Amino acid sequence: MSHSASTDESAHPAPYRDRVRSVELAFATLAPPLAWSVHLVASYALASYSCFPDGTPQASPSFDGLRSLLIAIDIVTMAIAVVAIVISYWNWTKISEEMAVTQSPMMETGEGRTRFLAIWGLLIGVGFLVTVGFDFVGLWILQPCG
Repeated sequence: MSHSASTDESAHPAPYRDRVRSVELAFATLAPPLAWSVHLVASYALASYSCFPDGTPQASPSFDGLRSLLIAIDIVTMAIAVVAIVISYWNWTKISEEMAVTQSPMMETGEGRTRFLAIWGLLIGVGFLVTVGFDFVGLWILQPCG
């Protein structure tokens, strides 16, 4: 592969990588799906145990605070997604002007790794916020054991 004469071979493909912390990028990309997984398992366990305590369907939950507990789980999960969105956006603003330092295709140089993770953290956070938001609305509209 030929490079232009003005390309600095020693330049790092992500020169602004020191502006963001890896743990923040990891949190923003991993925390929302992990929180949603815990949300899904916990909500299913609580609702199924409360609505089918002995294996037969109940008209109302055996646990009076079921709806409140499910709402609290949704709120915590949405809060984690919002924190991931804020962290991702904050990181992206710090590195959004990171420019390519080579003429090589991005796949070969790894250019923009930090921007890639920041944008994906933002997309993942928004996606899981919307997903849990639909569940949250359903808790207000539908009967707990309906």
